[in-house]
Amino acid sequence: MNLLSRIVGRIRRDVRKAVRLRRARAAGLVHVAPNFLYSPRFAAGSVVVDAGCSYEADFSLYMIEHHGARAFGVDPTQKHRSALQTLEKRFAGFAYVPCAIANVDGTLTFHESRDNESGSIFQDHVNMQHDATVSYDVEALTLKSLLRRIGANAVEILKLDLEGAEYDLLGAVEREQLLPFKQIFVEFHHHAVDRYGVEDTRRLVSRIAGFGFSAFSLDDHNYLFQRLS
Repeated sequence: MNLLSRIVGRIRRDVRKAVRLRRARAAGLVHVAPNFLYSPRFAAGSVVVDAGCSYEADFSLYMIEHHGARAFGVDPTQKHRSALQTLEKRFAGFAYVPCAIANVDGTLTFHESRDNESGSIFQDHVNMQHDATVSYDVEALTLKSLLRRIGANAVEILKLDLEGAEYDLLGAVEREQLLPFKQIFVEFHHHAVDRYGVEDTRRLVSRIAGFGFSAFSLDDHNYLFQRLS
């Protein structure tokens, strides 16, 4: 692809995103840079799950500050542990859960990048292919087990930034397991994990929509699903 083609492609993507952003705002959705979308129609004290929160847990803290939410930051990465434990002490509405979210309960091998923020359970993740890494076992929880762990029957919004693990999770999950979640925001990683492509993302978007959720995306990577009933 030559330079002109890349520039034209970028312009088209920017225009498409701007049009979609106007539609999102017209529908009452809130956009938080760089890529979060959500509906703000929930009460103080509502539960937010921030899976793959990283060391800053910025989504959790935003929800605490702007909506008085109870936020659970879920992340298995050892190098983020100290920062997340500090946040848990500083913010009364934040709780840290040092686990991975997966399609089965048990133990998984997690690969931590020494050079980038994000690790993955997949060795074909782009960071694992190019970075210095360290691997170790982590506790894995299904969505059902996660709800038991945090003591919640209903969650206002679940954010999933799982660096590829979202495909196995959402490919196996049943409708009843998603019903406790009014909103689900998913960052899909077909751009980062070799084994998955755009068609895999589209297939899962259609699958979740078939469970009774609307689907909206600004960029065809990050999707907000809202339960219709």
